[in-house]
Amino acid sequence: MLTFRGFIRGIKRLIISVIKNDFYGMASEMGFMMVLGIFPFMLLLMSFFGWLGNKDLMGPVLRFLATFMPEQAMDLIMTVLSEVMIFSKGRLIAIIGIFVTIFLSTNIMAVIMKGLNRAYKVDETRNFIYTRLLAFVMLIINVLVLFLGINLIVFGKVLVNLFVTHFNMSANIASMLLTLRWPVAFAGLFIMAFLSYYILPDLKGNEKFKIKSAMWGTLFFCAFWLVGSWGFSVYVNNLKTYNMVYGTIGAFAVLMVWFYYTSILILIGAEINSQVYNQFNRKAHRIQNDLDDLKAGRYISKPDEE
Repeated sequence: MLTFRGFIRGIKRLIISVIKNDFYGMASEMGFMMVLGIFPFMLLLMSFFGWLGNKDLMGPVLRFLATFMPEQAMDLIMTVLSEVMIFSKGRLIAIIGIFVTIFLSTNIMAVIMKGLNRAYKVDETRNFIYTRLLAFVMLIINVLVLFLGINLIVFGKVLVNLFVTHFNMSANIASMLLTLRWPVAFAGLFIMAFLSYYILPDLKGNEKFKIKSAMWGTLFFCAFWLVGSWGFSVYVNNLKTYNMVYGTIGAFAVLMVWFYYTSILILIGAEINSQVYNQFNRKAHRIQNDLDDLKAGRYISKPDEE
């Protein structure tokens, strides 16, 4: 059972590890790569939804981001997406654009992989091709999770309206069901974070411990990212001090700060997972040592019993 003193010791270990591993510097690298990769990732989503025959599915993604992202950063993303026409200027350019987009998008996963390995204090032993394929697979998984979550949100509203119109569903029940759609968005974020924490680091060990420990960092990341992003957007949208300091590049500065905050949370969540995982290992080793001692004691006592 976790005591208050044990909790304080864990917090101290967490802070020391964050400073020792230079997570603030690592978060800068991750934030920079995220800024470079967010636009290609959005373009990849647009092309994926377009391939499915409905580019309008990007709308719920952008509205979800707008809920937590500062207005200036959201305006910057919308401006870039509206100006980039790479997928509609010929087959060859489109193909080249898709490969460039995939490469830049997988860079996000690759740098997150590097950060998670540092948090777990493990070295990368997988070769470059394998890690890039893994990054690509995780990218596709994230796209599919977003797609499923968006469909649940969009078609959930359609189904609720259908029940209200044809089956006389009460307004209170319909309002409750529409409200329940947004936990779906949280669930999508939770799944993406959990899979990243579980799959991306080069951690070899007890699979059960890896799953259990990954839950804690995922909960930390999702809660603090949603609350912190909302608070940051309220601050930026109301005070608008970034425009006064950075002028025309204020939107870019806001986007960088937001991604830096996101990167810090990813790394701290991974450090929490690492500490929980190590705690599970230490407890398992103590139990195993006690069992070994017990077996050895029984073996020694047999001649006396005879």
